[in-house]
Amino acid sequence: MESSKRNILLTGLGYLEAARWYDGALWFSDIKNKTVNRVSPTGEHTIVTTVEARPSGLGFEQDGTPQIVSMEDSRLLRLKDGRQEMLVDFGGDSLFINDMVVDSSGRAYISQFGYDLFGGESPKQTRLLIRHPDGRVEQSGEGLTFPNGIGITPDGRTLIVAESFGVPCTKLTAFDIRTDGSLCNQRVFAEFDTAEKVVPDGICIDSEGAVWVGICRRGEFWRVLEGGEVTDVISIPPEGGNYCVDCALGGEDMQTLFMLIADTNVERLGNNWDSSARIETVRVSVPGFVRPAVRS
Repeated sequence: MESSKRNILLTGLGYLEAARWYDGALWFSDIKNKTVNRVSPTGEHTIVTTVEARPSGLGFEQDGTPQIVSMEDSRLLRLKDGRQEMLVDFGGDSLFINDMVVDSSGRAYISQFGYDLFGGESPKQTRLLIRHPDGRVEQSGEGLTFPNGIGITPDGRTLIVAESFGVPCTKLTAFDIRTDGSLCNQRVFAEFDTAEKVVPDGICIDSEGAVWVGICRRGEFWRVLEGGEVTDVISIPPEGGNYCVDCALGGEDMQTLFMLIADTNVERLGNNWDSSARIETVRVSVPGFVRPAVRS
């Protein structure tokens, strides 16, 4: 790691997800306050749009058009010329859609809880949702337990998703991406010990293919290599809250790690998203990348 010095970028927020660096700014969803936001590296904050059914996952089409997960009504939206358009209503085919990554062709890969976390249900296995640019929708992956943070490697050939509540272990799971956007070769990228409270949440991927992941219940962000080696740990002190939700690499040289941190827990989130949040930054040695390459 280049430096362990952390800096506060933005405070006074609710509960944040979907950190995405795009066009010189960090984009993120504030689920509690129902807003999609962007903030510059120097802290200039803009509310881009409001999503009444609570926004979560974010991604960008090739021309910069944002796609937005609308959680509570299971819809995928597009923000075009300041107006929200519905791309797909997943309806009964999903349960609490969550994070998302959009590839260079506009294809959306969406994770989902798969069960009513806040209603007290036990974890159930589920699948990923894929919305193709032609409007076709499919499900993919087998036996995923609370698929959460999601990303694509720099070459555009591998998708990685965090499974937050697996038993007996939590994990990062990888898939090959075929040229038609479908997924295959599901496999373990890294496994973690649930006894050590390792709950992987949001992720981002750097230019070497390593995964930065928020380990929410431990108050840490880890850089993880395929196979499970942890090369870097950023520890967040408990004062002010240290629920480490999500992260993104960005900045002029792509070597700033933006960290979404909350003062909350799962029980409080079930009480109308009871949370306060902030964004911190830290410098890292390995840069991120602008977006996955277009597959030929």
